[in-house]
Amino acid sequence: MMMKTILALVDFSDVTPKIVTQAQMLAQAFHSRVILLHGLPKDPRVIDLGLVSPIVYVKPNEESVEAGFAKLQKLAEPMTTSGIKVSMVELRGATVEHIVAVAQKHEADLIIVGTHHHNAFYNLIIGSITDEVLKRASCPVLVVPNN
Repeated sequence: MMMKTILALVDFSDVTPKIVTQAQMLAQAFHSRVILLHGLPKDPRVIDLGLVSPIVYVKPNEESVEAGFAKLQKLAEPMTTSGIKVSMVELRGATVEHIVAVAQKHEADLIIVGTHHHNAFYNLIIGSITDEVLKRASCPVLVVPNN
């Protein structure tokens, strides 16, 4: 099996180091390049108004964008040092459609995502990126558990 490009979705949560480790191990084994993708979705903020709690979406500010890119660079350093070609992508207002489009544009042979254990209400309102990537991706998806 040829695996030229691995797309690793990172969100800087507890599962991110596991995703990066998997990407590095597979890239070394298959001589692949890695694309670290950090999506900056509009940040959902729940405002409690009593019985009804609407969700208001807030766009990321420049400071959070710059901080995110610095974190991506830090994640890429060990891979680069070990000889892996690494690219970093930061998407503003990222949706699953954007993620899948990046995978197709770069002809990703594998997407690596992590799982988060949110409650059913969260998944109903906000949704699960991992579930949607699994449904829409045109290449294999490796799901890394957060446990």
